Amino acid sequence: MRIDNNLGAMLGAGLQIQEQASNIAQVANTVADSDFSGAASDIASEMVEQIPEIIAYSANAKAIEVQEVAMQRLLDIKA
Repeated sequence: MRIDNNLGAMLGAGLQIQEQASNIAQVANTVADSDFSGAASDIASEMVEQIPEIIAYSANAKAIEVQEVAMQRLLDIKA
């Protein structure tokens, strides 16, 4: 288990979230058009697609925290 693997995964998840947020912003800019119902469903679907990315980001952050605690305990045992 390596921290750089988790950091890479967090970066990837962050980029996905950023892309989806950009898509939401683009849809929100077109809300002024007369077809608002389609825009609302697009916003909802983009928000739903963010959920797995947010969970992945949080899971990788937690894994880094666990690795830090494990490393500290190993160092305590060695000392």
